[in-house]
Amino acid sequence: MGVIKDIQTSLGTVYERYDRNNELIQTFGSIGFIKESTGQKKMYFIITDLSGNLIDDANVYLNEKIGDDKYKKRETAFSALKVFFSFLKLVHIDNPKNITNGDIRDLRLFLEGGQKEGSIWSIDLQIRRDNQTFNNYLNVYRNFLEKMYGITDSSLFETTTVGTTVGKGFFAHNQKNVQERYTANKKVSQQQSVPKYIKPYEYEKIMEVVEESYGLREKVIIDLMYNYGLRIGEVLGLTFEDIEPSYQSGYYNLIIRDRMSDKPTQRAKGGVMTPTSTDDYNNRSYSTEGNHLGYQAILIDEEMADFIEEFIDESRDDIVLSKSIKKRENLKNKAIADRVGTTPLLNNENQYIFLNHQHYTPLTQAGWSYILREIFKRAGIPIDKRTKSTNLSHRFRHAFAMKKVKQGVQIVELQEALRHAISESCKAYYNPDDEDKADLLRKHNERFKEAYDKTSIK
Repeated sequence: MGVIKDIQTSLGTVYERYDRNNELIQTFGSIGFIKESTGQKKMYFIITDLSGNLIDDANVYLNEKIGDDKYKKRETAFSALKVFFSFLKLVHIDNPKNITNGDIRDLRLFLEGGQKEGSIWSIDLQIRRDNQTFNNYLNVYRNFLEKMYGITDSSLFETTTVGTTVGKGFFAHNQKNVQERYTANKKVSQQQSVPKYIKPYEYEKIMEVVEESYGLREKVIIDLMYNYGLRIGEVLGLTFEDIEPSYQSGYYNLIIRDRMSDKPTQRAKGGVMTPTSTDDYNNRSYSTEGNHLGYQAILIDEEMADFIEEFIDESRDDIVLSKSIKKRENLKNKAIADRVGTTPLLNNENQYIFLNHQHYTPLTQAGWSYILREIFKRAGIPIDKRTKSTNLSHRFRHAFAMKKVKQGVQIVELQEALRHAISESCKAYYNPDDEDKADLLRKHNERFKEAYDKTSIK
């Protein structure tokens, strides 16, 4: 019996199939990238095979059939279809219309991931998708098959009754609603777990790996998330003009704001105003600090500001750029951000700070996630494969919050540190394990004893 294994790349997952003698007999997969049009500022999701040939039906669906849908929905469909067309390559199906119910059964096993034994081949995949992601991908396949080929009669579309609800009132007997679910879907628990956070000793391991095998870019990005609580989208959206001297000596302000030039994954998460046109830059609200106003300001120390400036100088070194015309062109044409502030800049040119080392285009979340997964693996930090490692960056923000809690900050202070509009939303960041609970209880008892001793002295 053969086995199928996966290799994670920045463009998607590549699969390898081995025979029973552990000889490689097939390499397959579907990869892709996201590109923004220069004129209309529209995001295009492109899927190709491993040879770079466009998969037309997938691209028509992503950019025409659901081209006007929200970014997150299209991004999920993009990820799901890469898996779908990879599977079709595995079972040698050239046209999705030819997929059978037997193929769909095998597709579900392939989609689930992990380690499983089948009748013809087994899978040994790093990724294991949780039930919610599994169901989301199946929903994409239903919509894709229906919109592209008019298919609605496969086993993917079979439903089963799971209960009924009855309305209230005099005519309640006429208001019964039958609840159904797709039989191919999995049951999903209503309780959502909060991602674990990076503990201090894990942070030290991570920084040891960064010091040994990576560079200033990785150090700065991780420190901004771990020590200052930035989200990864906020980090990737930072530009030259977003570092401003503070009125407090020895400190700087890091400005968090959205621009028209930002990709969706470079934007702040609901905490600031998202402009709909460049005219909004002249709006008074856009130039006002505060939650859901123009921008938020984060105080950073001089050392952190120096690290950022050092990375900017290092990554824009004339000697490095002189060796690559393409890098120089990308830096000039693709790394430019809208100029919205008043901070003096060389040639009055604003650029995104963090770049892809290979192409000198702005670093993407997908590219960063690929780097971070490797750092976690080298540091020996478990990766939650059930969530496909998409929440790794947010573990640092959770760590930032837990550090504040252990310092004894009140909920209002935590709300301000996390830049949330309401304190209730901060509760999601309180995720102590048994060790934390014991530590917090000990500190509480020490504070209580200290207060008691002071009262007794009086």
